[in-house]
Amino acid sequence: MDVSDELKAAIGVDSDIDYAFQLQMQEAIRASLTSKPSSSSLPNDDVFKVYFKGLVSDETVSNFKMSFGGIGVAIYDTNGCRLFESRKSFLLDAAGSRVTEDDLLELEALIDALNVAVDLGFKRVNIFSDCNSVLQYLTGKRKRTNNKIAALVDQLSLIQSKFISYERFYVEKNDIEFVYKLARDAIVSEVAKWDSSDSDVTITEQCKICFEYIDSGNIFPVNKCLHRYCFSCMRKHAEAKLLQGMLPDCPHETCESKIGIESCRKLLKPELYKIMKSRVKEDSIPPSDKVYCPFPNCSALMSKDEVKEHTPTSSSTAAAGDTGMRRCVDCNRHFCINCKVPWHDNVTCSDYMNSRKFRSSGDAKLKSLATKKHWRECIKCKNLVELAFGCYHIYCRCGYEFCYTCGAEWIDKKPTCRCPLWNERNIVYAQQRRNG
Repeated sequence: MDVSDELKAAIGVDSDIDYAFQLQMQEAIRASLTSKPSSSSLPNDDVFKVYFKGLVSDETVSNFKMSFGGIGVAIYDTNGCRLFESRKSFLLDAAGSRVTEDDLLELEALIDALNVAVDLGFKRVNIFSDCNSVLQYLTGKRKRTNNKIAALVDQLSLIQSKFISYERFYVEKNDIEFVYKLARDAIVSEVAKWDSSDSDVTITEQCKICFEYIDSGNIFPVNKCLHRYCFSCMRKHAEAKLLQGMLPDCPHETCESKIGIESCRKLLKPELYKIMKSRVKEDSIPPSDKVYCPFPNCSALMSKDEVKEHTPTSSSTAAAGDTGMRRCVDCNRHFCINCKVPWHDNVTCSDYMNSRKFRSSGDAKLKSLATKKHWRECIKCKNLVELAFGCYHIYCRCGYEFCYTCGAEWIDKKPTCRCPLWNERNIVYAQQRRNG
């Protein structure tokens, strides 16, 4: 289809009047350029000024927050006469980094502008922009932050090779207000279309994990960074993190936002939500202050201050000093805070540890097994650690670092003891497991 055919098709569609006007302008300029003999003084040898702007704007349409993009392009000759202008708008997908979206729109606006210059046969152009980051991408002074930006910069390099001369200039916003207005008017026009559309129209967003287009009502926004994903993907992500013993965070690359516990109530099944509440509480209590109920059918987590406040103090107990008796905040049964076993009334901790009752208990059996298997207890959080393979530098889940051989602390990634760092058998065993 040549330009004349495109023009006829565009004029026949009421909604494409702007497009038809652009084609008329292009055809008129081409005719002007080709109707004159070749000479170094003709417009084909002039330097044309190219202005562009890409804008991103968040707008509210029918109580939905939506992100729109607008592009404005203008080309002038050396005498300051406007030869071409255009505007374009569209609804953006669920946004990632706002800074990245702005840069992408700027690069796309420049590509549109240069493609018009190529179509019109211009060989020498100067481009003007108030976006310093885009100019730095083009000169290689700024690193390409993602694959989309890299692809657009490569595309621009290919287009630039079609010009005899090509120069870039940074200008202030006031100097290019006219292309700002074109981009902004395009966004306003796009918003008006969505605002006046049938209320039954379903607004969809693309989930960045599964790439499916989902009804906006089924999109989950991470409460701090506002990255958005479908409920199904976020549910699987949160469940996987919890089963790994970690709190769920935003799946967006490099984002460190945590998912609020109240937000997860919508995502998780009741039993997993309960696990998450426990994880949040566990993270909020310093390892040295953690207390677990010793009764197997309870095992509630408490802080030392919390359990002390929950335990009533009688006048006789106060006179005799702290006996170590505490009451669980969950099951309300009494236990000993010192030896972490059910309360042993009228028996000292040392006597109880040597009694037959303790030796036949599960705690005694666990302690015996730990000694037999050479498990090491973290002195900070009291968790048992087993070294299956690897070096003797242990990084406990509470953050405490120590030597597996003697229990001495590691400080600043360095041991405070003289124990060997590894046993070759453990390292070889690990390698055999990976190869197997």
